[in-house]
Amino acid sequence: MESLPTYLKSNDCFVMEDTLDEYLAQVDFVSSSDLRSFRGNVGRRDGNASIRMQIGAIFHRIMLEEDEDFQISAIGMKNSCFPEPLKLVTSYLTQTDYRHLKIARDKLNQWSGELFRDWIHSGFTERSIYWKDQADYQWRVRPDIVTKGLVIDLKTFSGNNQKRFLKSLNRNGYLIQAALYLEGIERLYGDPIGFAFLCIDLTPPYRIFLDVLDSKTLLFSKKLLANAKRDFKSHSFCY
Repeated sequence: MESLPTYLKSNDCFVMEDTLDEYLAQVDFVSSSDLRSFRGNVGRRDGNASIRMQIGAIFHRIMLEEDEDFQISAIGMKNSCFPEPLKLVTSYLTQTDYRHLKIARDKLNQWSGELFRDWIHSGFTERSIYWKDQADYQWRVRPDIVTKGLVIDLKTFSGNNQKRFLKSLNRNGYLIQAALYLEGIERLYGDPIGFAFLCIDLTPPYRIFLDVLDSKTLLFSKKLLANAKRDFKSHSFCY
C-alpha cells in the first residue's frame, strides 16, 4: 500500500488504492459514518439486522472487487481473499442466502442494458480520498463507483426497507454521506459532479432503482453536511 504523507497541508487532497481495512484504520480522518454516528443517524441493530448488514457488505465486495465469475458459495467464500470478519459471517449463511446473492448479482449485471457493468469498466471503484480542509480538519471518503460525471453508492435492502429509504427526506441520514463524497471528488478533480444511490433488494423481487439526486436534494445534502460538521467540530473543540 502506498502511504499517506506524514503531514498534510491545508487543502491537500490525495486518492489511494488502499484496502477497506486500511481505509478504516485511518482514524485520524473523519468519515461520513463518523458524522452520522455523532448525529445519531446510526441506530442500534438487533442480531438479524446486523447479519443483513454483513450480507450487504458481502454483496458490495462481490460486485465491486471480485471477478464476475466469482463462486458465490461457502467454498468460494472460504477460498476468497475476503477480510476475516466477512468470512466469519459466511458461517451463518444458508443456501437460501447464497441463492439470493447469486440472483441479485445476475439481476444487477443485466439491469438496464448492463449499465452497471459499463460503470465498473469505465470508472473506478473502491478508491479512498483523503484531504485536509482550511481549518485543518482531516476527512476521508471511499465512493463505491465514480464514472461519467456521477458518484454511485450501492445500497442493499430487504423487505420494504428500500421503499422506506427512498421516502425518507434525508435518505436515513445518508445525504450527509452523499455531500461529503461529492466534496472529496470536487477537491480531487476541481469540478462538481452528480450523485446517485443505486438501490437493490437482496430478496425477491430483487427491485433495482437508481435514485439520482436532483439539484434541490443536493443543496439540502450540503446543508445537512455543513450542520453535521459544525456540530462535530464544536464537540471536538470542547475536548
